[in-house]
Amino acid sequence: MAWRSTPTTTSSSSPPPARDTIENMLGRSCTVRGDVSAEGAIRIDGTVEGSVSSRGAVVVGESGVVRGGVSGCDVVIAGQVLGDIVCPGHLEILAKGRVEGDIEAQSMRIETGGVFCGTSRMGQQRAGSGAAESSPEGAIPEGAFSPAA
Repeated sequence: MAWRSTPTTTSSSSPPPARDTIENMLGRSCTVRGDVSAEGAIRIDGTVEGSVSSRGAVVVGESGVVRGGVSGCDVVIAGQVLGDIVCPGHLEILAKGRVEGDIEAQSMRIETGGVFCGTSRMGQQRAGSGAAESSPEGAIPEGAFSPAA
């Protein structure tokens, strides 16, 4: 049986493909100069000099390098990303993974050995949603406090 393949059944109707089934792949000997977008999950084992976006999962393999932004519902980094990552689902940086850029994700996990250089925003709240403008009751507004002389 091939990698990530499912055994065949004798049923006349086949089940729909799994959500994380990798439909698109960029091999390690490939280099793309420009943006890459896909409807389904994509795996990058080569080099992309541009952004990568998918409505499905994005996997950057150990030999993969992305010099640009990455956007996908779930993102796994085992190679290098030199750019920002936007992920409404789960982001994983594996032991050999390296991210140099900002991250916005629902949840995130970094394995021991994984490298992340940048800032992260996690959870459902998006930047600019206006939540920062409202302060909790009794909080001192920024700039309103001055130390006693």
